[in-house]
Parts: sequence; structure tokens; C-alpha cells
Amino acid sequence: MPLTPYTGPFGRPELLHLLRRTLFGVAPADLAHFNGMTLQQVVDELLTFSTVVPPPVKAYSVDDGNGNMDPALIDVPVTYGTTWVNTPRDPNEVFPDPATSRMISFVEWWSGLMVQQDRNLREKMVLFWHNTLVTQISVAFLPEANYQYCKILRDQSKGNFRQMMYDMTINPAMLYYLNGYLNNSFAPDENYARELMELFTLGEGSGYSEADVQQAARVLTGWTIAVEQGGNPIVPSTIYYNFLHDTGSKQFSAFFNNTVIPGDASPNGGVTELNALLDMLFLQEAVSKHICRELYRFFVHSDIDAIIETDVIEPLAQIFRDNSADPEQIRIVMNALLTSDRFFSTEVRGCMVKSPIDYTYGMVRQLGMPFPSGGQLEAQYSTWFDVRNIAAYAGQSLADPPNVAGWPAYYQFPQYDTMWMDAANYALRKLISDIICYVGLTTPANTYEPQSANLSFKIDFAAFVAQFQNPLDPNTLIDEAAELLFATPLSQVVKDQLKTNFLLFGQASDIYWMQGWAAYSADPNTTDPYGMLVPVILLSLFLDMQSAAEYHLH
Repeated sequence: MPLTPYTGPFGRPELLHLLRRTLFGVAPADLAHFNGMTLQQVVDELLTFSTVVPPPVKAYSVDDGNGNMDPALIDVPVTYGTTWVNTPRDPNEVFPDPATSRMISFVEWWSGLMVQQDRNLREKMVLFWHNTLVTQISVAFLPEANYQYCKILRDQSKGNFRQMMYDMTINPAMLYYLNGYLNNSFAPDENYARELMELFTLGEGSGYSEADVQQAARVLTGWTIAVEQGGNPIVPSTIYYNFLHDTGSKQFSAFFNNTVIPGDASPNGGVTELNALLDMLFLQEAVSKHICRELYRFFVHSDIDAIIETDVIEPLAQIFRDNSADPEQIRIVMNALLTSDRFFSTEVRGCMVKSPIDYTYGMVRQLGMPFPSGGQLEAQYSTWFDVRNIAAYAGQSLADPPNVAGWPAYYQFPQYDTMWMDAANYALRKLISDIICYVGLTTPANTYEPQSANLSFKIDFAAFVAQFQNPLDPNTLIDEAAELLFATPLSQVVKDQLKTNFLLFGQASDIYWMQGWAAYSADPNTTDPYGMLVPVILLSLFLDMQSAAEYHLH
């Protein structure tokens, strides 16, 4: 059975639903950009993007002991403002540790790419794969290798899944994280082989045996990490030693049709056997179904019943298999999912609790939080890190999921995404909106760049509503604010209460808002008593709307 395409209307409600699931927040400019496009045109643009982005750079320094920040005193081989990703760390440079600064730089950079998300699916796909093919920076503390890991997620975000799995299997961060670098014929380690089957490809309970895990671990022996060459430090790199490889034949169970992978003692044996292992795994339909379920739970809804399995997962998995050799396999699968009838069904609109990352980055991006310019490098990286840490308050720390399975909200039956919202988390999320909307972001007083010191960034809510069709009309303003912020409709009674309580100062006539807005929009320094109150009124309005349950859904 083919996946049923969506043939219904594609107006603002449908566009908003699509953008809420594919972008971090929907800004007025996003709606304006896609206005008038067909569903296929929007999806094509969302799935058309370059995976090439500038790498993280050195934007860090240390105090010289006299209160002056000096980048030359840390990570000496790297010049300030240039990238560190291909530069070996000096093993004699222990304190301050450049690895820590590089790791923070990596996270800052990744956060910045999400803050500055273009109107496409790249950053959401990278986050999806990060939750699916997990590493943790707190465990694999290798900044250069983690950058390479993230680059695989980015480069293959809409690419070929088998190629991604090959690249990921021999990535130094993954080798370190799941002990692959310790796996050899003398002391086999099954950690990566187990997660390769259970979490990364086949899925738990798909039919493989414990013996299959053991045989896969034998296939994967011999790969390790090199950090020096000829006595000189190098960027952590993958290396294969055939003398550490188990050269015996590997016999798999009936689940894999009793496949035997012959042992290969040649210098290229690791590559040959790894490819044979992946070929064997990818012959199983379980791989396509597992990945399609993961995509469905991340982008559509957490609940997969028998009907969804039959009507959505199985046909989507068939598309996955039919395009197994295509270099843009995932793009084809995502196109089918995002243009499917199920994706636009009323049952899955406004039904998912936003993750802390969706909540935080979506708020920043939707409301137009200003950030430092490119000429304020230190401030840029600092504020990007602040956003990452704010999201971490509510339980989602970018680059550091809690375990190899990812964040429980994406797999823990039956709660799933509702795990993001309880009494404790709601209070933290409310604090996030207060920090972002009321307090804003600041930079330190003591910086290397004078232009990065003592900066303050706050959302201009008047500038935000100025993008609306007619902010002079309080009714239209409330309608548009509710449409943007809430994935579920507000009743007219609630809209009227918002208008009266905030825009009209508790009065009955619309003139109170209209007079104030007209004065303020003409001159932000107005002395008109109503006009002077406009920024405070709008701040209060949006803080109140963000406290509503509807704001936490998408």
C-alpha cells in the first residue's frame, strides 16, 4: 500500500503546522516568505539546503593574571578567530586545558547554527540524528572528534542512511563513546555492536540474538583511535590494525539467513568485513521500519498504533528501501512524510509538547531576539552558549543526551513527549521565558574583544508586532499573536480577555490601544502617556501568553 498523499487545503493553518515541525519557531517573516506557495513548493525549499557550514573557531581566552583576557595563553597553536578543528592539541598544554575550551567552542558553534537557522530542515534533521545516533560530550571528551561526528550528522542529514552508518561506525567520537576503540581479538567489546543493532539500525526485539551481537563485535575488531603519529600529536583519527582484528569467520543466526562473513586478514579486512556486516543488516526490513518509526515520532507524533504501522510506517519504509542506493535517500523519505495525509491530519496538529530545545530556540527565533554581529565574535559565541544552557535548564542539553538511547521523551512508552512537561519542568520553562523575554542576554565585562564586553540584548516586542498585518487594530493583533504562538485555536472569549486585560488597560474601548500604538510607532521616544506604555504592555501580553498550556504545544 502506498503512503497516502495529502490532497486537502493548504492555507495558513497547514503552513504553520508544517513550519512548526520543521523549524525552530515560526516568525512572521517565515510566513511571509512561504505565503502563496503550494505544499510541494514549501517542502522542496525546506529540503533544499547546503550541508557546508563554516567550522567553529577560537573565540576563547584566559586571564593573564592582571585582569586582561589573552587568547595567546591558551590553545597556543590556534590563532584567535581561526578554526581549531584540524589543529592538534599540544600535549604539554595541560592548564588551562585547551580541550575544555574547544569543547565549549564546539557546543557554542552548534547552538549558533540553530539560533541562526535558515528556512530549511537542516538543523532539525541534525538534532533528529543526534538523538538517534547518540554520543555524549561528557563521555567522549574529544572536541575534534565530536566536530567530525556532528559533521557526519550534517553532511548526511538528508543523505544515504547506510553511508551514514558506515561513517558513524568508524568515527573517533563514536569509537570512543561505545568502546569500539578497545574492541580487539584479544579482548572483544560488544558495546557498539549491541547498540548498532538495538538502537541504530534494527531496533530492540526485532529478532537478532545475543550470539549475533557477539559475532558482530568480532567483525568490528581492530578499529581504534590514533592521537599521535611518529611521536607527534595529531587530531584524533581512526586507524585500523589488522593484527588486532579477529580473522576467523563469523556465523550469524537464522534471523540473518545463517549468513557467514568470512574472516579477512588483509590490511583492508576491516573495511571489507564492516561493509559485509552493514550489507547483512540492511537486508532486514526491520532497519527501514525502525528509522521510519523514529522519524515519525520526532516529526509527527509519538503514538504508533497498528493502523499507523500499516498505513504510514510500512509504506514509508518501502520508500526507504526502494531508494536504498540513492545519495539523497532520507530527503525522499522526508518528502513523502511531510506531504502525507497523516502529517496534516487533525489528530497530529498541536498534539506534541515542545522539547526544551524547540521551546527555547523557537522562542528566540520566533520573537526576533537580537544577537551580536559578526564583528563581535566573542559575544556571538557567548550568547549562543547562553541559549544552549537555558534550554538545558529544562532537561535538554545539546550535545549531551542522558544516555546512548537519547532523550527519554522520544522513546519512553507511554509518556513520550509528555515527559517534557510536569510541575517541575513547567516552572523551569516559565523561568526560560522570563529570562529570554524579560531579562534578555548579556555578555561579560571582561572580554578579549572590547566590542564584545558589557552588551545587552532584548527582544523588541513592538518591532515584533510591527510585522503583523495591522497592529493598530487590537483585535487583529491578538488574532495574529495567537495564530503564531498557539498550535491550537483560542476561543474568542480568551482573545477578548487578552485584549481587554493587556492592550486596553482593562477598559472597553479599542481606542486606548490604538492611540498608544499610533503614538509609539510614530516615535518610540514619544511622551504620549499611552504610547510610553506600549513596550511594557506588549511584554506583559507575551509573557502571559507564553505561560498558557497552548504555547507549550506544537
